[in-house]
Amino acid sequence: MTGDTGLHAALASAAEVFARRRVRFEVFARVGDSSLLVRDAGGGWQQRRAREVGVACRASDAHAAGFAAAAGSEARAGREAALAALANRVPAPDPLPPRGLLGVTLVPDPEPVASWDEQETFGSSVAARLARVRPRLALVQARILVGGARSSLATGEGFLAHARTSGAAVELMVAPPDGPWRLFHFAARTLADLEPRLLVERASEAALLVMRGAMPERQLADVLLAPAVAAPLLAALGHQLARASGSLAGARAAPAWHLVDDRAGAEGLMPQPCDGEGFPARRIVLIGERRVQECPATWQEARRGEGTAGGSVRPSYLHPPAAGPANLVLVPGRPAPQRELLERLGDGFYLVLPSGPPRVDHVSGRFAMYAAAVAIRDGQPARAHPFVELRGSFRRLLGGLVALGGDSKSFSLGCAVTTPSLLLRRLEIA
Repeated sequence: MTGDTGLHAALASAAEVFARRRVRFEVFARVGDSSLLVRDAGGGWQQRRAREVGVACRASDAHAAGFAAAAGSEARAGREAALAALANRVPAPDPLPPRGLLGVTLVPDPEPVASWDEQETFGSSVAARLARVRPRLALVQARILVGGARSSLATGEGFLAHARTSGAAVELMVAPPDGPWRLFHFAARTLADLEPRLLVERASEAALLVMRGAMPERQLADVLLAPAVAAPLLAALGHQLARASGSLAGARAAPAWHLVDDRAGAEGLMPQPCDGEGFPARRIVLIGERRVQECPATWQEARRGEGTAGGSVRPSYLHPPAAGPANLVLVPGRPAPQRELLERLGDGFYLVLPSGPPRVDHVSGRFAMYAAAVAIRDGQPARAHPFVELRGSFRRLLGGLVALGGDSKSFSLGCAVTTPSLLLRRLEIA
């Protein structure tokens, strides 16, 4: 955990307003800066900078609670947010956790954010390597995003926490000589952790593997999900676990599952010292020992028996804390090499790339998503399918996991996800 984030004026002015009213309160302020470098098909570069800065307040007394936010980090923004939170109070239970439960966990300092020159050097290296791929893959667009955020959380009972994060993401839209364009996403704590040569190898291999082919017949089949396909499914599963209306609490799971929300540890992309409400960051075991163990929740949800407190997130200063995943890590207990996973798959489908995010019915717990796939027969590639639809339920996902690969990769998908390949039994392919 690091020191003051430069948001003192907003925090102090909001606290001053609340102190005069003698109500319980919480003040959250954040400054986020990002640098986006975009390369178009003509080889030109565009540089874009963005900043999000604001303060949010929650106020509560014995019978009412309110939330409000204001843009800016100066004293005026803090006062405006505090006054609006007081004015917006409605009858509700106190949502603020007691001071005795709050605290911080020491986490690694964030990595330095890459400069414009470093971003452009990286992008130029990727473009040059793609140009040498045969058959040629045209680079439609490259997006190189780096950034960081500083945040502070203070309460009327004297709790104060500061946090800093940083990260990098690269997206490549490539066009094979025949077949649909493909989008590749890569993420890491710093741009230096992403190697242009490896990114191009992964992108070219996957794009050329599924250039052309036909739609498969609808069937129940065993599937092997590459990390790029597994990651959005795990993110959707994490959000399903965090929903108070979800039906997965205590559900049975296959022995291979060990899914954690590694909020403070080195395995997640962006460790934080505390959650969105000030509970100390910890390793939340979501699925392990053959069952769903914890469903992350806010303090208010936990008091209603709907999960375990300490699992809240803040997507931005504009939103109050909400239950959700932060740094999902699927831990491969006994990772298997790719060749072994294909042999164990036997006859089925290897899903290589996602084609859009999963579509989820949170009431029924069912999902569907499009992907590019290769039909596998006797452990060998047999036929390419540029588009298939994968369907199933989260309960079937929990029960069907057979094995995991040793090829873990990280993704930034609303929450951070680090996952290897997954071998699953009996999902629907259409």
